[in-house]
Amino acid sequence: MPPLLQRILSRRTGRTAAVLSATVTGLYLVDTHKNAKAFQRTARTAWNGVLIGYDYKFNFTPGKANQINELHQRVADRILHVCQTNGGLYIKLGQGIATNSSVLPPCYLTTLRALYDDASSVDYSIVEKIIQKELGKEIHEVFSSFSREPVAAASIAQVHKATLLDGTEVAVKVQKPEIQVQIEWDLIAYRLLIKAYEYIFDLPMSFAVDYTIRHLREETDFINEARNSELCNEYLQTDPQLRYQVYVPKIFKDYSTKQVMVAEWVQGCRATDKAKLKEMNLSPKKVMESVVDVFAHQIFISGFVHCDPHPGNILVRKHPNNPRKHQLLLLDHGLYMRESEEFRKQYCLFWKSLFLLDKQAIQDICTLWGVGDSQMLANATLLKPYNANRSPNITPTTNTSVLDAYEIQMKLKTTLKDFLINSELLPKELIFIGRNMTIVRANNKTLGSPVNRINRMARWAVVGLGHDPNLWISTVPTHHLVTSSSSTSTDKNTSRTLTRQQPLSFWRWVSLTLQARFNYWIFEAALALMSAAYHFAQVKSYFEKIVLGRKTDGFEAVLDDALKQRLEAEYGIKVEGDLFDA
Repeated sequence: MPPLLQRILSRRTGRTAAVLSATVTGLYLVDTHKNAKAFQRTARTAWNGVLIGYDYKFNFTPGKANQINELHQRVADRILHVCQTNGGLYIKLGQGIATNSSVLPPCYLTTLRALYDDASSVDYSIVEKIIQKELGKEIHEVFSSFSREPVAAASIAQVHKATLLDGTEVAVKVQKPEIQVQIEWDLIAYRLLIKAYEYIFDLPMSFAVDYTIRHLREETDFINEARNSELCNEYLQTDPQLRYQVYVPKIFKDYSTKQVMVAEWVQGCRATDKAKLKEMNLSPKKVMESVVDVFAHQIFISGFVHCDPHPGNILVRKHPNNPRKHQLLLLDHGLYMRESEEFRKQYCLFWKSLFLLDKQAIQDICTLWGVGDSQMLANATLLKPYNANRSPNITPTTNTSVLDAYEIQMKLKTTLKDFLINSELLPKELIFIGRNMTIVRANNKTLGSPVNRINRMARWAVVGLGHDPNLWISTVPTHHLVTSSSSTSTDKNTSRTLTRQQPLSFWRWVSLTLQARFNYWIFEAALALMSAAYHFAQVKSYFEKIVLGRKTDGFEAVLDDALKQRLEAEYGIKVEGDLFDA
């Protein structure tokens, strides 16, 4: 027998192999049964991360330009596989990549969109144990009835219908048991994944990681969700119209913990279910007006924003006090974002300035935010093409040159680097506001665009600025841009300190009054033009549906097409499919 084979088969080698095998098996069993497979999931992520890095390193080259789209698709499929296999918080992380994939190739969104359909659930026996552990009582000591099958399941929790001992029907949200064990490992993996993307694509992507992680942690804390629910309701009560149109189900704090939450049971259909709305004789247009209004109020008025307004979280029922009217039921308050007061005013002013074509105000705000391309930010804000030299329009540009896949990616990289010149200055609020508006826009599109979303939001932005007449003069009121504390560290041209106002002469007062009135009517004219374009698109859509039998999605679809053509014409980015749908 050869000496090498003798050494391999020697007793000592055999013992080493046996110990190693036993150790690996033991670690595997412990990780599987005691650690919720946290190590296996992280190892799977790391291995696939290495493969993705290798794939891009050697295949993202000019010589393989005709294969780059296949490369992006291959990587997106790999990420989808990892997220679906790992489950749990990875579903949320994958959804986050999909929602914020404006800096990534379009196939990332179209592929990772499958994660929104994930609905895995845990067995009823496990739910019983969680409730007993969290509430300190057997399930029958708290509930007179409890559905064995969940009525809804998501990435981190599932919901069961139950009845309290006093007969009150409730919804019981139960967090999946592995989430608390896996969360720290998963967030570490997420941080490393974003770092890897930053390296692979050579783009600033990790500047918001800490901010995102903090909000993901808060989403797994049901005590925090209950608090968000109460705050949401408090802010809605400040508006006489919204407090009538929107209802937030009551949370039963005595039966709620970090991993179990008991809320009032409410029944309704999805806000985007056109057939059900018509069955209840409710107007889809009125419903969507309420949807746009409630989230515009959050963005521009209260600054406390629901960041996951997908159709499953917005139900509709007949109003209890008037069955001929509707009432929104706002659910799932885990993911919220609070704007700073400074940012809220800046964002309101940015929206108003877009319609006034106030280039100086737009540029000042973009400089404060570290943004180099104000027009690109305007496109992203309105989710439509924007031209700083004329009022908001929907006319696409058609003189586009077609680039190959590699050139497109290189041009996009340069564009994004020019767009974000200082990532530290970019308000992190924009990340979740963008998510909110993208989903609301998709909801409107699903119903056939019954609401002129952009006009309604612009009016809310003006309301959010208050009644200061100085807001309508040409000079930007700088106290709405920066606070006194930040003015010392910002460029002097954009942080002019507000001095004590001197008494105005009569003619100066007349001049400013006329200027303010003129600018106000410019704003109204811009809204009127947008309204005319909206109605034209809706009539065209109706004609195509009735006469040609062609289904269209109305105004939002027109904006989609126009924005796609603008991206291709100005940035060389060719968008396929419904990139802007959540």
